Amino acid sequence: MYNQSYLSSHKRLSHGKHQAPAHSPHKEPASAEEILSMYEGLPEERKKEVLKRLSVAEQTKQ
Repeated sequence: MYNQSYLSSHKRLSHGKHQAPAHSPHKEPASAEEILSMYEGLPEERKKEVLKRLSVAEQTKQ
């Protein structure tokens, strides 16, 4: 059904070495800093919208 070349490529690309997920604890401080930096650059109206959306998201988690 599939040729050997395709299977080799698929195995290498799909089942290769696993990398740390993007939400790895090692990256959290840098990610939080980036988010805060972007937030600070928003106009006041957008900041209010972001805060509202975050509070709604937090309420749905509980």
